[in-house]
Amino acid sequence: MKKSLLAMIILSTAAFGANPGGKVPTAGQEKGEVGVPMEVRVTVLPQGPQLVLLDENDVLINKLTFDHGSMVAGLSKKSTLEKEVRLARADGKAFGSNAETYKAKFEAKDLNGNAIAGDGSKNLTLNGHGAASGKTVDSTLNYRNDEIAVTAKDKMVMTKVTSIIDAIPAGKEPGLYVGSGTFNATLTMD
Repeated sequence: MKKSLLAMIILSTAAFGANPGGKVPTAGQEKGEVGVPMEVRVTVLPQGPQLVLLDENDVLINKLTFDHGSMVAGLSKKSTLEKEVRLARADGKAFGSNAETYKAKFEAKDLNGNAIAGDGSKNLTLNGHGAASGKTVDSTLNYRNDEIAVTAKDKMVMTKVTSIIDAIPAGKEPGLYVGSGTFNATLTMD
């Protein structure tokens, strides 16, 4: 079983290429190639009155991931990624039915429960793994972190969440750096 799985991984890497791939051609009829595996999936969930966090396409967010890819120390510039997060009901209906009023609030916390301010004043520390173990990289999250007035007729409350990693200085230990936590939305009836 293990041998057949290993053979399948090797074949899929050869069939789909690898990243990084071949070198840039330097003579006629040469070719360089690069590729990555690809997969398309979908899970369908039922509707209901539960609160959900959705992306800009109204797709349920299972994990808010900002993958800044591979940055080259001393070469790559600042990396900025933005995603839209929407608080809504799973059935798409309005939050209330009469004249109720609510307050919505978005907040982020690291795995230790420390708040990550939406104004960029408190960083999320990315911890190094492998060769970079014990090293860190700082990232900044910007998002709407004030209390938001919500009426009974509103169907959605939205914020843009921006993840920023400044240019990595030359000499930074190479490896994978990851920071984790939770991104929450609260809806409170006044």
